[in-house]
Amino acid sequence: MEEIDYLVKNHNLRNIKIIDEMFVLKESHVVRLCDLIIERKYDLNIWAYARVNTVNERMLCKMKQAGIRWLAYGFESGNKKVLQAVTKGYDLDTVGRVVQMTRDAGIYICGNYIFGLPDDDSSSMQETLDLALEISAEWANFYAAMAYPGSKLYQQAVAEGWPLPKTWEGYSPYSPETLPLPTAHLMGPEVLRFRDHAFQAYFTSPKYLEMVTQKFGPDTAKHIQKMTAHNLRRKFA
Repeated sequence: MEEIDYLVKNHNLRNIKIIDEMFVLKESHVVRLCDLIIERKYDLNIWAYARVNTVNERMLCKMKQAGIRWLAYGFESGNKKVLQAVTKGYDLDTVGRVVQMTRDAGIYICGNYIFGLPDDDSSSMQETLDLALEISAEWANFYAAMAYPGSKLYQQAVAEGWPLPKTWEGYSPYSPETLPLPTAHLMGPEVLRFRDHAFQAYFTSPKYLEMVTQKFGPDTAKHIQKMTAHNLRRKFA
């Protein structure tokens, strides 16, 4: 709270991103921080991360009162088997309920999705894209699964002899050198091609662009259309 006080009083900042991916985990902590912000009557526009299995209506309403207008959820996959394999702690039936609760509270959603999880195949990745299109969150991030050095997944990849990037640039999701992990059914380049296809399919969807126009205005929709006019350069896709 002292950090937020400093930003508001010394720099007159309104737009704040809380980059702790476990921020919305302990209800008492979240509610206490929100109460302190509400008491100060700050007019903030806050982006925070949340988990599908840790939010409830009380927390969402309190967060909206405090100025949390965006929540990023890790929906990850639209396939039940793939989700279970990575032990996300929730099932797909929960997703729709949480999305509706968040929207009812007046909070915008960023959906995060991952292609190329260990059990992914072309069909399950299509299910993930279908889920993203169904939710039609105000923003979405599409990732390809990567084994970052230091992670357990990296250790497994080395032990199994899976192909890994030879430079740090190869771990950057938007660089030409990007090389995601293979799955039990697909090679890394296949995953990357689908990820880039999903990005274009989502952000050029008429349903999505109409929603953006209604909520944020035609200039925002035009900016997104300008973005999708460019394809990422890929060495391995």
